[in-house]
Amino acid sequence: MPLDNEGPEARALVFKLRHMEVFRAVMLTGSISAAAKMLYVSQPAVSKLIQYIEGRLAYRLFERINNRLVPTHEAQILFREVERVYQAALEVNECALSLASGGHRNLRISCSASLSTVVIPIALAQLKRESPSLNIEWQTSLMGEMPNQILSKKVDLSIAALPVIHDHLHSRAFMRGRMVVVMPQEHALARQASLTLEQLQGHDLLLFRPDMPFGKLLAEHIHQRGLQLQSLLSFTNANEAVALVKQGMGLTLIDEFVAQGSGLAVVPLAEEIHFDISFVYSRFEPPSHSALHLMQVLHAQALKLGRGVAGFELPTA
Repeated sequence: MPLDNEGPEARALVFKLRHMEVFRAVMLTGSISAAAKMLYVSQPAVSKLIQYIEGRLAYRLFERINNRLVPTHEAQILFREVERVYQAALEVNECALSLASGGHRNLRISCSASLSTVVIPIALAQLKRESPSLNIEWQTSLMGEMPNQILSKKVDLSIAALPVIHDHLHSRAFMRGRMVVVMPQEHALARQASLTLEQLQGHDLLLFRPDMPFGKLLAEHIHQRGLQLQSLLSFTNANEAVALVKQGMGLTLIDEFVAQGSGLAVVPLAEEIHFDISFVYSRFEPPSHSALHLMQVLHAQALKLGRGVAGFELPTA
């Protein structure tokens, strides 16, 4: 852990990246010896550098109390900032590694939970068959989290069940879904060809939380019809609703994609409530070739199901 051979810019920093690394290791492990093992260096080297850092900063970072290393108040504040820098450094490291493998051979995506059971798995399976060497990282996210994920480059592309409005993002609808009524197979309404919202009155209902995007969508349609549909219990995603219905708690209104694989009775709504699934990506740069490939697969899937959105065009790389 040398302290010399540094350029003028590095010398200008009092608390340098190397110092942050050692300080973070001690904070995480709680001891000099454990931090040394974590960093694959000697214990005296870590101890000496911590003393050096404290000398440069002119305040204590750790106190020894009952043979334990206890962070000071200043250390706690400093650690929060160091952790932010460390996470950013991990992203730079990921970028450097991806360039060694051809740059765009990694694809990181997020999607709404309602798309995670049918729509996205089918597309990812096809994508891997067509591009076996592509490394894919996939996660579900709330739509409110997607802008930060994209703009901080934690994901390359998001697929949202409803439009995401943001000045720095494209949100392009490519596929149309609909809400359906889901209930146990033995429910009195299970054999109906379709159901109106009025027919759901008086039944035990489970509905999305009203502050969630799907909850707002349903609330608008319910309000337009002057109805009062009370929910026994509110949920945040459709998979939770399926689990509750399977416990015999009532019936629910969810998207058709989660309903499709639920094993429950699914009845269409007479007054169709649609939602548009969108590709969400940065306005500052075009989608990577891998992201564009996934978009092509998903759009083809939408057209095959007869659910494509009129006028949609794929972006260019």
